[in-house]
Amino acid sequence: MTIAPQTEAWLSDSWSRSQGAGLSETRLPQAVRLESDALAERHELYRKLIALVEQHALPLFHQLMAHTQSRLILSDNEGYVLRHWGVAQYSSKLANVALDIGVNWHEQHRGTNAIGTALTSKQAVSVIGDQHFIRQHRFMSCTATPIFSPTGEMLGAIDITSEQQRHSQQTLLLIASLAQQVETALLCHLPGSHYRIDLAEQASLIASGWQGIVVANAEGKILGCNPMAHKLLQSAKVGDDIRQYLGQQWHRPEQLLQHQSLHLKTQELVPSSRSHLVSQQIGVRFRDPQLERAWQQANKVVKRNIPLLVCGETGVGKEQFIKKLHHQSSRSQHPLVAVNCAALPSELVESELFGYQGGAFTGASRSGYLGKIRQADGGFLFLDEVGEMPLAAQARLLRVLQEREVVPVGSNHTFNVDIQVIAATHMDLASLVEKGLFRQDLYYRLNGLQVELPPLRDRLDKARIIDKLHKRYRVAPQALCAELLARLLCYAWPGNLRQLDNVMQVACLLAEGDEVLAWHHLPDHMQQQLRVADHLLPIESVLEESQSKAGQSLNATINANVAALYQECQGNVSLCAKRLGISRNALYRKLKVLGLK
Repeated sequence: MTIAPQTEAWLSDSWSRSQGAGLSETRLPQAVRLESDALAERHELYRKLIALVEQHALPLFHQLMAHTQSRLILSDNEGYVLRHWGVAQYSSKLANVALDIGVNWHEQHRGTNAIGTALTSKQAVSVIGDQHFIRQHRFMSCTATPIFSPTGEMLGAIDITSEQQRHSQQTLLLIASLAQQVETALLCHLPGSHYRIDLAEQASLIASGWQGIVVANAEGKILGCNPMAHKLLQSAKVGDDIRQYLGQQWHRPEQLLQHQSLHLKTQELVPSSRSHLVSQQIGVRFRDPQLERAWQQANKVVKRNIPLLVCGETGVGKEQFIKKLHHQSSRSQHPLVAVNCAALPSELVESELFGYQGGAFTGASRSGYLGKIRQADGGFLFLDEVGEMPLAAQARLLRVLQEREVVPVGSNHTFNVDIQVIAATHMDLASLVEKGLFRQDLYYRLNGLQVELPPLRDRLDKARIIDKLHKRYRVAPQALCAELLARLLCYAWPGNLRQLDNVMQVACLLAEGDEVLAWHHLPDHMQQQLRVADHLLPIESVLEESQSKAGQSLNATINANVAALYQECQGNVSLCAKRLGISRNALYRKLKVLGLK
């Protein structure tokens, strides 16, 4: 992905195109808007792209831009806005410029702006304030980049628009990172994809986020490559046997290999969700006792096809837990179909779950829709945030669970299904039942076994998770500052694993080229949240003061982390002290307290 140079020549070219389209700086152009039927068709056509943006780009946007009065906007390749997320309501200024779903923001209609100019120039751009051609747009900062398919087709653009925040180079890096994640997910969703091969000239870059990626089918034939892989493999093309480029040993799973000048790592894509690799799941190696107990119990009931209810705060890793459960189950060769009950409008829940017959309602596809439940036949049906499912849909779902059959909306025909049902929620379903907001009979039907995943603040393996994420996202060999690690361990992490993952990803991106990941690499809003004292607490104090501000739970966490790392280092005190970022003497004192020395 390339980024447009913010120069007078770049701006002059865009303004010339705007003038050539007959636009005036002083007059707000009339909005070009799709009719409702045409917009519904676009949403159906771009359903997969919208879902991937929500899954791979939106969480990071929410984490970093939640307090900036900004919106994340997705357009199609013609410049029509498909969806937007972020602030609940536009200000009067933003409302007046018609930055709404269905409105066209191509350069020829709206002049120089991030979406339209990114689509025209096919590269990432920031259009800030007075750089907008139309005067009424100059109160905004907008940063956008195109999204390309694995075959190089421009699918649309993803944009961040802010009214009060002036965008910087960091915003350009963020939007490029969001688009790259979506493009990688598109690549891993190619039909027939079975293997993902990560490539780099240096081993440390394999998990950097900027490595080459090749997707191959079960026979090792190339299905697609990202731009970096094309650069590294040069003449590789779709249909080629990957062996001619990476040798005969390329498919050893989870092993870091070397072939000539390239380092590579091959992983099998999870059949039910090609965009996530088992090895990329966070916090599922179960060094935490509560998590290990939940895992063992869940495996037992899934083998008997008993419904499972997974509870826990938002961001604790419920989805990753369930994906790993599916991958190791007897149903792993059949799909895992996820439904986010909270993200679906109430009027669409039933058609999304149960499917519909062609022409069943206004806007319905003529060919009908299979529905998530029938898509999951033979595999797992994952009902995420089930506590937010409308009561009407709950009644129909109960019948499906009881009878194991589905009747699509608008149809009288019954279809039998064989599914393992797993529901997840951060809500207290028992309390919702008492309030009449959740059906009691459905609650008992879903609650064959209930497991609770612990929040990150209570996990005994926090230091290991931080170290794992740092190694995944760092661009080159890099140490983790002891003071930063101390603050990360002390923080309560209300967003749990998801929040930590996003913070580490962005911090590593901003620290590219630096030898140490340090405090100043964190985004400003995250520094403010972590700054619970007037000065940073040195990590040796965290290790030695059992009655620190973090309390006894932090001390227990640190003890467990030190003991686990000491064992991992096979008793090598120097290596263990180096990885903890403390002196050997401080580690000796801690090991003595733990009875390990």
